[in-house]
Amino acid sequence: MKPKDEAKAREIFAATLHEVAEHGLASLSIEAVAKRAGVATGTVYVYHKGKEALLDALYLATKKELASAIFEDTAGQPVRLAFMKTCVAYVDYLMSHRAAVSFMHQMQNSPLVSEGTRAEARAVAAPLAELLERGKREALLKDLPTPFMIAFLTGTVDELARYLET
Repeated sequence: MKPKDEAKAREIFAATLHEVAEHGLASLSIEAVAKRAGVATGTVYVYHKGKEALLDALYLATKKELASAIFEDTAGQPVRLAFMKTCVAYVDYLMSHRAAVSFMHQMQNSPLVSEGTRAEARAVAAPLAELLERGKREALLKDLPTPFMIAFLTGTVDELARYLET
């Protein structure tokens, strides 16, 4: 069996992001993705069993890309510095990847995301929870439930990015 072309796989993901950003999840079709990606419709099915599998795989890929971007160079750093770097990197990501951010927001509570993908997405986001826990242990952050802190932090940073865009 011939190995899959990584460039083609990236084009399919990029096309899917653009289609969802422009038309929403409900209107997404494999045909539209294929046309935007410049591939045959059957090619998309070679890479993904169907629309649900494509969206599930893309959700995990975008979560991994986000985690890679925001947690880069923060391991082992003091909490304050790691927190600042993470927040700045998150704002930068939000401002430069609006289609991916919109897609992740739409998919976050969607039944289209498999439990396995949800578990992997939580695992790639673990460095944020670990950073917040470390901040609480060092008395730099209030001792609030970590999920609450993550929701507050991500919502605040998302609004900041929207403000900076205007």
